[in-house]
Amino acid sequence: MAGDAEVWAFSARIHGALVGPGTLERCVVQVGNDPLPAAVDRQRLSADVPLREGENVIFASCREKSGGELRSQRVRYRVMLRDAPRAHARATRAGDRLVLDAAGSEPAERSRTELVAFDWYRLRDGAPPEHVGHGPHIELPAPDAGAPALYELRVRDARGRSDAARAAAPREGQDAAGAPAWIDEAVVYGVVPPFFGSPPLSSVRAALPTLERLGVTAIWLSPIFAAPRGDFGYAVTDYSTVRGDYGTEEDLKELVDDAHRRDLRVLLDLVPNHSSAEHPYFLKAEQSKGRHHYFSFYDRDDEGEPTHYFDWEHLPNLNYDNAEVDRWMREVSLHWVRRFGIDGYRVDAAWGIKERRPDFWPAWAAELRRVNPELLLVAEASARDPYYVRHGFDAAYDWTEQLGRWAWEGVFASPRGIAARLDAALAETARSTPRPERTLRFINNNDTGARFITRHGPGLTRVAAAALLTLPGIPCIYSFDEIGAEYEPYAGLTPVARPARDDLLRHYERLIRLRRSTAALRSPGLLTVHAGPDDEVLAYLRYADGEPGLALVVLNFSDQPVSKRLVVPEPFATRARGGLRERLSGAAARLDAGALALDLDPWDVRIFTPR
Repeated sequence: MAGDAEVWAFSARIHGALVGPGTLERCVVQVGNDPLPAAVDRQRLSADVPLREGENVIFASCREKSGGELRSQRVRYRVMLRDAPRAHARATRAGDRLVLDAAGSEPAERSRTELVAFDWYRLRDGAPPEHVGHGPHIELPAPDAGAPALYELRVRDARGRSDAARAAAPREGQDAAGAPAWIDEAVVYGVVPPFFGSPPLSSVRAALPTLERLGVTAIWLSPIFAAPRGDFGYAVTDYSTVRGDYGTEEDLKELVDDAHRRDLRVLLDLVPNHSSAEHPYFLKAEQSKGRHHYFSFYDRDDEGEPTHYFDWEHLPNLNYDNAEVDRWMREVSLHWVRRFGIDGYRVDAAWGIKERRPDFWPAWAAELRRVNPELLLVAEASARDPYYVRHGFDAAYDWTEQLGRWAWEGVFASPRGIAARLDAALAETARSTPRPERTLRFINNNDTGARFITRHGPGLTRVAAAALLTLPGIPCIYSFDEIGAEYEPYAGLTPVARPARDDLLRHYERLIRLRRSTAALRSPGLLTVHAGPDDEVLAYLRYADGEPGLALVVLNFSDQPVSKRLVVPEPFATRARGGLRERLSGAAARLDAGALALDLDPWDVRIFTPR
C-alpha cells in the first residue's frame, strides 16, 4: 500500500504487494473498524473498499503460506467530499403560473439519508432572499414577462445536512442554450492582479471605482490559485487556496463583494487541463513509480510517462478517464462559486479536455448551472468549433481553426488592406460558428505578447478598439489597454507603468457607454456596407432582427484622410430618412438618395444612429 492520499470518492481500490519471496493467503483490508476481504494473486492483494467522509485509516492483514501473520503499514485516505444531499431546482411556466420543482434532488451519496425539508426563496439584487414556499413542488404567480427572476431551493436531510440549487424563471425570447441574461451586455476586462500593485488582490479592489467608471461589466482575474512564486498562474499547485503572494481568502471575498456592489461580475481563470509538475499529487505519483493512488490522476502514454501539450513539460495533463479527477475538478469549480460567489470562469486550455474526454464539459457545465444558472462560462478554444457553445459553454475565443491562432492575426500585418482583411476574417468566423455573437473578441490578452499599441501605434489602436467594441461578440479589454500601457504579460509579475493617455481613455469610455446604450451594437446583426474600391475603410451596419434601431459604423484604418460615399441598403435607409446623428461627436448628418457622403480624418471612427 503506497501511502496517504486525498480521495475524491466514497470508495477506493486498494492494492498491496508482498516484498520478498512468499505467497499471500487469507488477506483482509481493515478500514477503520471494518474488516473487508481482499482478492489475492500470489504476492498481490486488492480490494474495493467503501470510505467515510473525512479520514479513513487503512491497513491489510494477510497470512504468508510458509510463515506467519503479516500486517502492512497504515495509510490514511482522506475523503474530500461532503456526504450531503444534492439539490436540483427546475422552473417552468404554465400559463400565468410559475412552477418550481425539486423532483431531481437526491439524498446524500453515501448515507442516502432521507430529504425532509424543501424551502424556496426568490433572490433579488441588493435584497435578502424572500421565502416563497415549502415543499418539493410549488406554484406561484409568474413574474412579468421578460423580467429576470431567480429562485433558490434549499434542501435538508434527516441528519441536518443541506444543499442549495438555483433556477431562473424562463423569460420570453430566452436563449435556448440557457446563457445568462447579462451576457449580451457584457464587456469583460482582463485583470492580472500583480500588474495593479501590491498586495495584488487589494490593489485590484482599489481599482474597482476606475473600472466602474470605464463602464465594463465583468472582470476576469488571471489565475489566483496557489502556484510557484513568479509563475503567471497556469502551473497550479493547489486549486483550493488563494496564492499567498496575491493575498488572502478574505482579500478575495472583499474584492468580489465590492465588485458586486458596483454591479461588476467576477470571473476566475480555471486551469483544469493540467496541474503543475510541483503539485503534491504529481510529486507523489512520480516518486511512487506507479504504486501511489495519484498515479492514475495523470494522463500517460504507453510507457507510463505523463503526457503534456507543446513544450509544457512542467504542466502534466490530468486524466479525465479517472472518475476522481472528474469529481475533483467539478468540486473545485463549485467551491469558488459557493464560497466566494464568483460569476463564472474563463477556462484555460478547454480544447485539451475536449480532445481527451469530450463528454466532460457538458456534465461539468450542467453541475455548475445547477448551483447558479447565471454563470458565464468561456472556453479558451475556437468559436469556429461549434462543440463549445453546444456543450455547455456560453462563448469561445476569436481563433481560427488552428489552435491558438487569433482570427485577426494577419489583419494588421501591413498598413494597406486592413479593412478588406478584417472583413474577410469576420466573414469566415460568421460562416464557421453557429453563434458569432458568442465570440470572445480582443486585441490583447495574456498570450498576445507585446501590446497592440506597441506593435501598431496609437492611431491604429484607436480604430481597432472601435471595431472591438462595435462588432458582434463579447469584447474583452485587457489590463490597461484603455490607457495604452506597454508591457508583455509573461515578462514579470510587477506593477505596470500607466501612461496618461487621457484621449485614448475617453475614447474607450465613450465606446463602451455607446455599446451599452445602443441595442443594435449588442446584437448579432452585421452587414458590410461597400465603401469603394480601396481597402482602407470598413463600414458595417449593426442591427437586431425585428427591432427598429440600427447603427452604421465607419472605420478608417489609414493614416491618410479619405472621402467616401456610402450607399446604405434598404430597409436601413428608410429608417434613417429622418436624419442621422454621429454618436461620438454629436454631429448631425443626412442621407442623400440613400447615400452618406463622408470626409474622414486619418484613423477616423464614426458611429451613426437614426435621430
